[in-house]
Amino acid sequence: MKGLGYRCLAMGVVLALLGTASVAEAAQSKGQPGQRKIVKATFVKPNEMDRNQEQTDNHRKPNVPQRKPVNTSKPVKAVKADQKPMTHTAQAVTEKKPTADQESASKQAGGEPVIRVILGNRSQAFSITSASPMVVLDSMQKKVQTIGVGQAVTISSSSGIVHVNGQAMGQSVTVQNEQGRYGSILQTLGKTYRGAITALANGSGTVSVINVLGLEQYVQGVVPEEVVPSWPAPALEAQAVAARTYAMNSMNSRRGSTYDIGTTTSDQVYGGKSSEYASTNAAVNQTRGMVITYQGKPINALFHSDGGGYTEDSVNLWGNDLPYLKGVQDYSNHEGTTVWNVITSRESIEKKLAGASKSVGALKQIELTPLTSRPMKALDRGVSGRIKSMKFVGERGTVTLTGEQVQGLFGLKSTLFDMYIGQTPPSRIDGSTMKVNHTFGNGNQTVTIHGYGWGHGLGLSQWGAAEMASRKEASQPNYYKVILQHYYQGTAITKLYN
Repeated sequence: MKGLGYRCLAMGVVLALLGTASVAEAAQSKGQPGQRKIVKATFVKPNEMDRNQEQTDNHRKPNVPQRKPVNTSKPVKAVKADQKPMTHTAQAVTEKKPTADQESASKQAGGEPVIRVILGNRSQAFSITSASPMVVLDSMQKKVQTIGVGQAVTISSSSGIVHVNGQAMGQSVTVQNEQGRYGSILQTLGKTYRGAITALANGSGTVSVINVLGLEQYVQGVVPEEVVPSWPAPALEAQAVAARTYAMNSMNSRRGSTYDIGTTTSDQVYGGKSSEYASTNAAVNQTRGMVITYQGKPINALFHSDGGGYTEDSVNLWGNDLPYLKGVQDYSNHEGTTVWNVITSRESIEKKLAGASKSVGALKQIELTPLTSRPMKALDRGVSGRIKSMKFVGERGTVTLTGEQVQGLFGLKSTLFDMYIGQTPPSRIDGSTMKVNHTFGNGNQTVTIHGYGWGHGLGLSQWGAAEMASRKEASQPNYYKVILQHYYQGTAITKLYN
């Protein structure tokens, strides 16, 4: 979970102190097949800007549950799904048990699950339009109104009752095209969505707006938000399978709720049909029904923008030791996210600590194991080198902060970093023999926070997947499986439905 970056990823864990770090992921176009490519950034995906605020690039802690790659060749304009391709190829809502009708509608023909995506809660009226005739269904899925072409459905609520065009309808209504949910295309809340729209009145006076659609249709609206549509196909396919798996895991964990998943980086970003591209839809279709499983069950398929050379064990970040979320080498090579620097000073650090009610007075030193070759074995760092805890020692005492707290305090891209006091950092971690200085001298010394990666570092690295997909060997069939089984150790890629 963007996702960028980006996707990603994400996956939430809210940073414990002030400040947030954004997750940006850039993209370029696809180069010639069969060549080794260096992934470079040319733009930042919008949904990545807030990723580390929620700290999930998908974005729940393990067992509940950050984002995107291309190369340096000439930019290729991505093709929207309804265009011809180029020739070169939420707020929480009240928990309710699903009705029998909802349960029976949870899968369509062929076993494809139906997913309920909460688009938000509305306190004001909103409209739904379509290029085709629409029908309004009551809570028992019985047709109560037909809406002609050119007419809108206006939804409002009062006293726990949903009103359609001013007429009271009960606690919930569903709007879809006449041809049925799976052929339905509707416009609402500034976007176009496939499937149906359910409006559910809450006791608070708001209406929960829920998009109900097939899982494959949903994934079509996720993948282009989590990756760059001009990436090599194996990277798009890997993201499609990860997004589908994450959604199924979320559906399983939220049984009994009024919805299955949200639309932001607290889960994974979803933009509906408005976001679709031909290339990403092709990736979804190519992998239809394919899910990452462990011991027969869909995994918590966390993802993030950039692993910074090595991903992390879930137990070191969130305390849950999941066997398929283990640290592995990451192949990311993306300018701006794989390696980054933040320049600060002793005085600035002292002020930030004081502003967070963590003042220790004049700083004397930082107690932290230096970042070295991975995998690491240190009590205060994970296998990737991501910081679990660090101490700031001052003239008035010592304060211990988690890596996520320091990340939030300084607006860092990840917790994979070291602090170099009055030093120029090494060009690379692995193999460096540089002695890191963590002790302050006199005066306001410069401190370089030298870091790697973007996002939480669990599961799939989207920029790493991009690099793998740009290699010559990626031309082999179903290479997306190689990518996924590298980042999710010990898993199987299973077709759960046709």
